Order: sequence, then structure tokens, then C-alpha cells
Amino acid sequence: METQNNGFCYADMYLRISREDGDKTESDSIANQREQILAFLKERPEMILRSVRVDDGYSGVNFERPAFIAMMEAVKNKEISCIIVKDFSRLGRNFIETSRYIQRIFPCLGVRFISINDNYDSIQPKTSSDNLVVPVKNLMNDAYCRDISIKIRSNFITKRKNGQCVAAFVVFGYLKDPKDRHKLIVDEFAASIVQDIFKQKLEGWSAQAIADRLNEEAVLSPLEYKRWCGSNYASTFKRNAKARWTAVSILRILKNPVYIGILEQGKSTTPNYKVKKRFDVPKEKWICVPNSHEAIISRETFENVAKILLSDTRTSPWEDMVFPLSGLIFCGDCGRSMVRKNNAGSGKPYYYYICSGYKNKAGCHSSHSIRAAHLEQAVLAALQQHIRGILNIEHTLNAIDHLPYAGRQIQKTDQRLKAKHREIEQYRDYQLRLHEDYVDGILSRADYISFGARYTEKIEEAQRAVYKLEQEIEQLTAGYSEEQQWISDFKRHQTISELNRKLVIELIGKVLVFEHQNIQIQFQFQDQYEHAFEWIRCLPVAPKKLSNRDVC
Repeated sequence: METQNNGFCYADMYLRISREDGDKTESDSIANQREQILAFLKERPEMILRSVRVDDGYSGVNFERPAFIAMMEAVKNKEISCIIVKDFSRLGRNFIETSRYIQRIFPCLGVRFISINDNYDSIQPKTSSDNLVVPVKNLMNDAYCRDISIKIRSNFITKRKNGQCVAAFVVFGYLKDPKDRHKLIVDEFAASIVQDIFKQKLEGWSAQAIADRLNEEAVLSPLEYKRWCGSNYASTFKRNAKARWTAVSILRILKNPVYIGILEQGKSTTPNYKVKKRFDVPKEKWICVPNSHEAIISRETFENVAKILLSDTRTSPWEDMVFPLSGLIFCGDCGRSMVRKNNAGSGKPYYYYICSGYKNKAGCHSSHSIRAAHLEQAVLAALQQHIRGILNIEHTLNAIDHLPYAGRQIQKTDQRLKAKHREIEQYRDYQLRLHEDYVDGILSRADYISFGARYTEKIEEAQRAVYKLEQEIEQLTAGYSEEQQWISDFKRHQTISELNRKLVIELIGKVLVFEHQNIQIQFQFQDQYEHAFEWIRCLPVAPKKLSNRDVC
């Protein structure tokens, strides 16, 4: 097409608006821009309008806008020879790029550029003032955009710190409150899926097995569910026409603290308003607000799953479940992890564990080999015995619950505290006498300074001990009921007959395997267990020693 024929020229009008740039006034609306340009063209019959290009919702900071790109293609194909905008800011708010288009690109392509409100027409002769006005106006547009960007960033930071969600889309399991778009409310259907995912992980399912199960049951993935709900959300993780559940999407849910009411925001940012590429922010600089919304998962469940994820090992392609003790078995000599092997070549195949240090020739002198079945039986028996011991502790504590909490532990601690107070007073008295001896000329200045520093050090050391002892007494006198929660954790498993992943993660910290198939088990809450025995031992009245038969 000839862009200019018999005095006529073909033109495109370009319209743009963006709330991000602060274009909120009525004069900046798309309708107003269109009316102004149409009125301008009405008085110029030689100009023929070919297309109306609209970029609604696109920032003027960059030029990656669909309508603008299509218009530039029309320019390159010589379909138009003129571009008309309401003002320079509609073309762009980036000083450097906008100036480059006006002063270099448009003239190079032979296209006429008109900005109505700025009284600018590129075919008109330029004066010295024009050469100054155009850059100044573009610079003002750029400065305006920078100011708006700073205000928006500041506003977002304030909202994040107040626990308000500023993300355009919410995570799977939540919706935006219709009454307050910055508040999260539970999506009951999606939340039930999230709860099932956590439950299955606690039962020992691998992330891939959970994903496969959801796909088999035709449960919509987070992306497809958002689409089904009418959202235009798009994800960079999508690879197929229809998004499916994957191990990655399962792990992303299992690791997200949003499900226990913690809102984490500010994880990525842009360097400035001109650069749209996002960069990760260090975790210590994230804005995290607890209890900002209703939790879907209990904190205990979330923390247990986190422990599982830390200790999980890979599962074979034909296995869905993680073995109960996986990731918790270590060599008692070299400290390296034990690896599970399959003796499939024998007549009676079985699983067994060997030291990874021995297997990889990394210094361990023995394989520490032990059958998986034997190890699990031994761990189960030890756990059952440990639970019986804990039930004895509870029985003892209940039996002496009517006694005053004035055991020897508090008495001994209080005696040590009083001794430290006396020690402080003694060294302060030494300092006073030291000063008197110095004034009387008995001590030299050097000795005075040396002894004074030593006494000050002793006083500070005793004061630190006092603080520690006071904290210890406060913890002891606070009552033992709160510290007995760990007993309940073991007590609810008193009827166990086999190991499972959830039970192991909750009650066992580590299993050490030594030579000759000797094992040592480190249980969870070991400190509380030992503290309870010490507390009972220090009571003024020694209760009757109970055997396992005393426990119902």
C-alpha cells in the first residue's frame, strides 16, 4: 500500500493507559484520547485513519506492548506514514527510549509523528526552542513515572508489613475476600485437596506418587483450577496444553508456610521502574507476617512434614511409599548415612542397609550391614519400651501431683543463686577496700587498676550466673504441665504394632548402627525425658518405684 498518494497520508492513532503509571484522570482515558484525535483528524481531511491501536493496561516505561509492536510492523511494511498520539506520555514515559523513537527511529523510518497536546508535528520546521522543549517534556514524563513508581513501592511495602496480600493471584487453597481484596479467605474445596496432600505425605507417600494419584482421580491442578474459577492466571511452569499435577507442584505446596497462616511477600523485585526483569530477594529480607489469615494446616503437621522432607530419600520408580526409616539411619562409627540395598539375586530377596562410607570407600572400615526387617523390628521394640517408660513417668507425676512443688532441684538451684549474690557482694566489698588502700597509698596505681579489673570481671561473671539461675528457677516453678506435652505425643502411640513414616518422624530423631548389628536410637524430646527423671529424683518425697506392670 502506498502510504502517501495524491496528498493523502495514512495514519494510525495510538492510545495507551496504565494505572501503574498513575493514569487515573478522566483526561487520560482511552475514550478521551480517541475523541481528541478524531477531532484533530476531522479538521485534516488529507489524513486517512487506517487503524486505532490500543494498549490498555500497559506501562509507558517500556515499549514491549502488543499494539505498539503491531503499529511499528505496519510502519516497517509502509502501510502507514503517520502516528498520532494525544501527548508524549502516551507514546512512553521512559525519557531515553521515548526520545530515541522521536528523534532517531521515526525519522529513520520516514514516519511522521504528531503529539496533539504538545503542538508537535515532526514535519514542521524545528526552532531552537523545539529542540529544548521536547526533551524537557519527555524528561518530565520520565520523572513523573519514577515518582509514581516510588510511591507504589512504598505503598506495597506498607501493605505487606500490615499482613495484606498484594499479589495479583493467590495460592491454591485460598481466595481473595470479596469485601477486602488484600485479605485471604479459605477456599473450602481447594483447601481439602491441600489437607489431603499433607496427610498423604505424613503417611509416607512420595511427592510423585501423590501427584500421580491426583491426576488419576482427575483433580484439577492449581493452574487449571484457577482457570476453572475464571482467572486469567498464566504460569511459567506449564509445559503442556493442560497443566497436570507434578512432584514439583506438590513440594511447592508442602513447603509453603502460607498454609499455617504465615504470609511471605517481597520474595522478588525489580531493580527500578524501567527494568521489568525480576530478581530474587535474600530470604532474610522477605516480609513475613504470622497469623495474617486463617490456617489450613496445623503448625504441628507442617513441621512434621518439613522434617520428612529433610530426611526423605528418593523412591524407586516402582515404589510409591518412602520406607519408614529412610533418611534417619546413620553409621555409628563414621556418621555417614546408611543406604538401602536389595539382595534380589538370592533365592529369598530382602532389603538391607550398609554404610555409604564403606560402599564408596570413603574411610569406613566396616559395612555395618543389617537387614531392613531386623532393624525395623528392633526399632519398633525399642520404641514400645521407651513409650512404656514414658507412661511410667506420667504415672509417677500424677501420683505426686498433690505434693507442693518445692523439690530439691529448686532448693539446690536457689542455694546456688544465693551463693552467687553473696559472691557479688563480696567482690564489691573488695573493690571498696581496694579503693581505700589506693587512697591511703598502700597500693600502687598499677596494682589498683589490675585488681580492680579482676574484681569487675568476677562480678560480671557472677551476674551472668545469677541471670541463668533465675531463668532456671522460673522455668521450674512455671509448672510442669506445659512441659508434659511431649508425653502426650508418645502416649497416643502406646498401642503401636508396626512402624510407619508419620510415627517415625514424630518420635525418632536418629538411628545409629554399629558393628555386629548393635543399634542406638536417639528419640525425640530426649532432653525433656531426662529432665523428667531428674525432677522426680530431686523430689523431697521419693515415690514408690513403678515397674512396667504398674501401667495399664
